[in-house]
Order: sequence, then C-alpha cells, then structure tokens
Amino acid sequence: MELSDVIAGFALLVSASALIVTLRSFKSQSRLTDREIELVRIQIQQAQGEAKREKTASVSARLNRIDRTNWRLRVFNTGPATARNVRLLLDDQNQIVAENFANDKFPMSKLEKGQSVDLAAMVHMQTPPKEWLRITWEDPSGEVKENRVEITI
Repeated sequence: MELSDVIAGFALLVSASALIVTLRSFKSQSRLTDREIELVRIQIQQAQGEAKREKTASVSARLNRIDRTNWRLRVFNTGPATARNVRLLLDDQNQIVAENFANDKFPMSKLEKGQSVDLAAMVHMQTPPKEWLRITWEDPSGEVKENRVEITI
C-alpha cells in the first residue's frame, strides 16, 4: 500500500463523514422548516381573528340608579367598531322603559366605540325585578348581531 492509497482512503473517509453531517443537517433543517410553516400558519390565523374582532361592535345595556327615585337605562358600545342601525326591541311585558322614550332615540344610525345613550327608566314598587331587552345592530362586516340583555333592579 502506497502513500497515495492512504491519502485517497483518508479523503474518502472525510467525504463520507461530510456527507453524513450534510444529511443530518438537511433533516434538522427540514424539521425546522415544518415548525416555521406551522408558526406562520398560526400567526396568519391570529391576524385574521384580530382583523375580524376589529370589525365587531359589542352593544349591551345596563340599568343605573341616578338617585333615590331616578333610574336610567344606558345602552352602550364596548366593541372596537361602530355599530350601525342600532335598535332596542322591547317586549309586551316591558315596564322599565316607556315605549315612546325608546322610539324617540331608536333606531340609531350609529353608535360609535365607547358611545352610550341613556333612556329614562321607570322603576316603582310593581316593577318586576328583572326584564329582558333585545338589542340588534349591524357590524362594519355587514353581519346583523343581536344581544339579549337581562336587566335587573
């Protein structure tokens, strides 16, 4: 065996080890790429969910006591978007809000983020302890939303 054979054998070993290291590196990089793809997928889903939340309004109502005898029903928007065509729907058993008070202010063309509307409420001894109100509105996305609110005294 000559020196050139030893050098060739050594070169073959170095090449084989380099090939093995390269294959392991490709396999590791493949796993990393799969994780990156999954991470990008999750980020896209989060961005889409956030964009959808930005286009939603959240309209609700609460009964507030002003003083001993005066009460107000406050209808408010806590969502990040403007609610359009806001309607307050009262049922036949409603005794808290006079229908003419509600008809004076509703339907509202828009209720912006953080905006509220107060209605005079009539609370007396015969007023039931709780009533249900329905509020409907349209989001900027075009969906018609509804919230059924239980008003308690």
